[in-house]
Amino acid sequence: MATCQNCNHKWNWRTTFKQLLTFRNVLECPHCDKQQYISAKSQKRLSIYSFAPLIIWLILSLFDFSFPSIVVAELIFFIAAVIMMPLSYEVSSEEEPLW
Repeated sequence: MATCQNCNHKWNWRTTFKQLLTFRNVLECPHCDKQQYISAKSQKRLSIYSFAPLIIWLILSLFDFSFPSIVVAELIFFIAAVIMMPLSYEVSSEEEPLW
């Protein structure tokens, strides 16, 4: 879970999820209102969630799963990813280069 680097306030899941929906790199701490940035490590980890559906689709297609079962598997993964994404969020007080 994200923890503010300024006041050490640990964000809850709901607050982190709301910040996640803004699609911004700059976030505000709900406790001290200081700007926080998504860490480079967290950005890399979160990018895996965007490639996973393609990988799941390819693997299930290789094993001749039917289209409806692939769609159900993708939906289950999407719901699990949405629940887990806020848990993998980390913030820093400075903007970090991605590479």
